[in-house]
Order: sequence, then C-alpha cells, then structure tokens
Amino acid sequence: MTNKTILREIHRENKSINRNLQRLANIGLIGLLGKSAEAAKKTDDHVGKTLAKTGLILVAVSEIVLMIADIIDYREAKIEQQLEEDDE
Repeated sequence: MTNKTILREIHRENKSINRNLQRLANIGLIGLLGKSAEAAKKTDDHVGKTLAKTGLILVAVSEIVLMIADIIDYREAKIEQQLEEDDE
C-alpha cells in the first residue's frame, strides 16, 4: 500500500467515526425530545409540542443527510477500487 492509499483509508475511517458519533447524538436527542413532547402533552403546552416536533423533524433530516453521505462514500470507494484494479 502506498502512503496515499493509507491516508485515504484513514480519512474514510475518520469520516465514518464522525458519522457514527453524530448518530449517537441523534439517538440522545430523540430521547430528550420524546420526553419533552410527553411533558408538553400532559400540560397541554402547544409551544412545547411544536418545539419537540420540530426537533424530531430536524433529527430525521440529519439522519437522511448522514445516510446520503454514507452512500456517496460507498460509491466513491467502489469507483476508486475499480480504478485501482484497472491500473493493475
């Protein structure tokens, strides 16, 4: 393996780790927003309900963006692999 290949692999792994940390943070946010939505529902707090729903929608959007980034990275890795095989 060349230095360039090793650095690409390290970069790819770091991106993967960062995405996994973002997913863990989103899981925590889902729990917090769910509890706040329950509390707002019990007290009939319309603003609290709206904030909780908005937060959950933003978490869902964040997860979609992470999934798209995973797909793009997977495709890039496959293309690089095919190019390396063609060069050999």
